[in-house]
Amino acid sequence: MPIQYEGIIAEHMACRNQIGLFDVSHMGELFLEGKDALNNLQRILPNDFADMTIGQVRYSPMLYDNGTCVDDLSVYRVGDEKYMLCVNAANIEKDHQWIQEHLSGDVVLTNTSEQTGQIAIQGPGAVSVVEKLVGRDLSHIKYWWFENDQVEEKPLMLARMGYTGEDGFEIFIDGADTLWLWEKLMELGGDQISPVGLGARDTLRLEVAFPLYGHELDDQHQVACAGLGFFIKPGKPIDFIGKEALLSAREQGLTEKLVRFVLEEKGIPRAEYPLEDLETGETIGHIASGSLSPVTGQGVGMAYVPTKYSEEGMSIGVRVRKRVLKAKVIKGAFIKTARKA
Repeated sequence: MPIQYEGIIAEHMACRNQIGLFDVSHMGELFLEGKDALNNLQRILPNDFADMTIGQVRYSPMLYDNGTCVDDLSVYRVGDEKYMLCVNAANIEKDHQWIQEHLSGDVVLTNTSEQTGQIAIQGPGAVSVVEKLVGRDLSHIKYWWFENDQVEEKPLMLARMGYTGEDGFEIFIDGADTLWLWEKLMELGGDQISPVGLGARDTLRLEVAFPLYGHELDDQHQVACAGLGFFIKPGKPIDFIGKEALLSAREQGLTEKLVRFVLEEKGIPRAEYPLEDLETGETIGHIASGSLSPVTGQGVGMAYVPTKYSEEGMSIGVRVRKRVLKAKVIKGAFIKTARKA
């Protein structure tokens, strides 16, 4: 997947206004299968998967014992005793090893990443193109659900989800047929569809404040500080890895939180730029992700800061080279989309 095709801004706006096509075959696919597959998921991941049905997808971080992040991933229930885990590309081997080391009972872990292709199609017109591809209405597939299909004798898994905040699908296919799928979707999309590279993929996810492993999520910050509480279920009957550390952190009180901020002056906040207390000049953190929002034209970003700076409306400073620009902490996403309204 290249950084850009036509250009980051053009590709970003094409996805927001029409259709963006992403080759995300670099993502990893790991399968857990066996009568103890669910019990292992429950122990390895903090989310609760006990009530998942076949065809459902559920997001979860994966934690070290200290509550920091091994990775974040999506779990697909593909059979009675079979689950697929879609993991971040840079973490495939690390995740495979971590999970394998913590398995017990009747369960088998298989890595099919090299044999699997994945194309994401996102934007206001994305669903209609996939409906043309499969020749049927797909409105019944809810977000975070998937169905299997077949086109020209090529099996597809159609997951209604994505990383842009827009509607659309992530389509899994045999790796050998990935180019066929890409060309087919480009043909069906006509002049409404544009290929999108890694650059715009990053600005698209940032505008809707989706975290990215290696930036907002890592092995340095507890996920309790990252605003992912909805995906952590300490009340489930099986204790998960990292539970004790998370409960301890909550009991003692969080010392830092991940915030979203908008620049109130012209400038572009970049990852690693320092944040400052506007009165004292003290460095209070560094930007995890930052960019210019192509939709709003404002500088936006996310960063870990001491808890006292995390309240909505709080003013903080962003050092951009020799200047300190005023920024405001906000709640929620930076823009509203079909999936973030």
